[in-house]
Amino acid sequence: MKAFGDTMKKRMPYILAVLPYVLMELSLRIILIDARYFRWEMLAPSILFSCLWTVLFLGISFALPRLWGRIVYGILTVATLAFYTANALAFRYTGYCFSFNLMQMAGEGKGYILGVIRHMGFGMALVLVLIIASLVLAIVKFPTERLSVKKCMVLVGSLFLLHALLPLLYGPAKDASHWDAWRNPANIYRMYNDKNKSLKVSGLTEYTVRDFYVTFLRGREKINPEEEAFLREAFADESVAKTNAYTGLLKGKNVIFLQLEGIDSWLVTEEGMPNLYRLMGESVNFTDHYSFFNGGGSTFNSEFAVNTGFVTPTSYSRNAYTFNDNLFPYSMPRLFQAEGYRVEAFHMNSAAFYSRDVNYDCWGYESYNSLLATGRYAEKDIEHQLDRTLITDETFHSKLFATDAPTVSYLITYTPHTPFDVHENPVAGFLSEERFGYRKTLSEEETVRLMAAETDRMVGMLLDELKASGLYGKTVLVVFTDHYLYTLTDKAILEKYKDFADTDLVNVTPFFIWSSNLPAETVTVANSQIDILPTVLNLMGISYVPSRYIGRDIFAEDFPGTVFFPRGSVYDGETYLENGKVCAGKNVSEQYIKELSGRVSDLIRKNDLALKYDWFRMADEAGQR
Repeated sequence: MKAFGDTMKKRMPYILAVLPYVLMELSLRIILIDARYFRWEMLAPSILFSCLWTVLFLGISFALPRLWGRIVYGILTVATLAFYTANALAFRYTGYCFSFNLMQMAGEGKGYILGVIRHMGFGMALVLVLIIASLVLAIVKFPTERLSVKKCMVLVGSLFLLHALLPLLYGPAKDASHWDAWRNPANIYRMYNDKNKSLKVSGLTEYTVRDFYVTFLRGREKINPEEEAFLREAFADESVAKTNAYTGLLKGKNVIFLQLEGIDSWLVTEEGMPNLYRLMGESVNFTDHYSFFNGGGSTFNSEFAVNTGFVTPTSYSRNAYTFNDNLFPYSMPRLFQAEGYRVEAFHMNSAAFYSRDVNYDCWGYESYNSLLATGRYAEKDIEHQLDRTLITDETFHSKLFATDAPTVSYLITYTPHTPFDVHENPVAGFLSEERFGYRKTLSEEETVRLMAAETDRMVGMLLDELKASGLYGKTVLVVFTDHYLYTLTDKAILEKYKDFADTDLVNVTPFFIWSSNLPAETVTVANSQIDILPTVLNLMGISYVPSRYIGRDIFAEDFPGTVFFPRGSVYDGETYLENGKVCAGKNVSEQYIKELSGRVSDLIRKNDLALKYDWFRMADEAGQR
């Protein structure tokens, strides 16, 4: 027993030296549970990264004479504590971890610091006291024995080698355009653009060091002179959009962007979706609209297009949700906010999914509202997956139908989501039992229609609540589908209902704009999701510069009526081209094909390079805006 006591007494200085780091890592991981992201693949490397940096700091400190060792240990630990505190407070106060790029806005944040500290809470204050007490005790009891220089060099070399190898433990990275690359730990570590997830996969110290590198050292990819010249010309025209017969028809009204999950064109029938069918008949209906599938996770790609006016790049592998460090000064939320609107988003899923929290913040939204975040619904339950809950939830209801200020609401539905099987999908099973009194076995098509009817129920409830709140005559509904039903396993269903199902024309989906005083009209010109934002801005009478987007106002006299698809195919409303050849529709000359292909190629290049090089930030820094 005495021997054990002597051993513990001898080791106690080392245990005390490690204790502050253990407390910081452990408590921060507990705080970040609210970030709602966890993958088993991240656990080992994140812990090992933290151990590696702790051993490195202690090894350097122990190799120095005791006085200098104490000083260096104190500096390193206090610095780590500072970043721990910054991350913990920032996350508790804003929902986002600290990042060095926030230092560019340090002047704006000074006024909030005292308020943040005052609201840290008793638990965090207690943890900080324990960490500081353990730090002081560790300095007082600092070891007297020194680590030899030779051992220190071997230690440092070994740790650098381990540091290079640790990322392999995350497993293989997915292609950056894959729909769920956003939650793959290897992709998160490589991109480092979602700070909450980056800290969770890395641990505190590795996150701090790597975030510093990504922010200040890695920098943006350098643009070459030819590409810069191309972008200068592409964005050179600063002329405001010309007015037309539709300009300002809906000025001053509230706007609800209703993004429908998987409501394909063939689903909108009077029998199956009576509310949506009737609403479409009373609207300006764009019958040749395409929500094309590009990259992975095309739901978010449509959100990106409607909010920013750009689409996922086709010439290199990046997904739309990875551009949340880009500057989008002309996004939909920012232009409406400049007109005095409050702009919020609403969806059932957590903010972490597709990194919507950082993306919606990047675009300028005041908040992203999640049904799961209200705390009233458990993830394993189905209530939050029913579209009706978007209307019945008290938090959502109070915001969607508020009358205190002009509002823009971006409302995303969910219910018609794969798998379309009543025995595999609990939502489909519930709806089957609700409709038939038992879980009736249905075909895939019948199941899709059953789930689409739930979305239609929500549309009816939305209209009823607009009437009840006095907002029916003051609201614009911009209704569009995120993507066609590519998730069907039985592709014969698509062939049954959609012409050219074996081409990119299969992407045709519903898009219409409704307001009680807007005359019904059918618009047959070809368009896509990139054209929604400019069209809405024109109808709302909001001034904008067309060159800042890749889409156009559909009502403009010079609207090109051209849709391009990620595979390189092009459609002009009459002719469909693949690989420069006419595959459907009207025959055209080689010269026309060359001109059309060249125009589309320039548009795609403008889109891809603008996103790649963060053009608006680059232009802003160069004083060109």
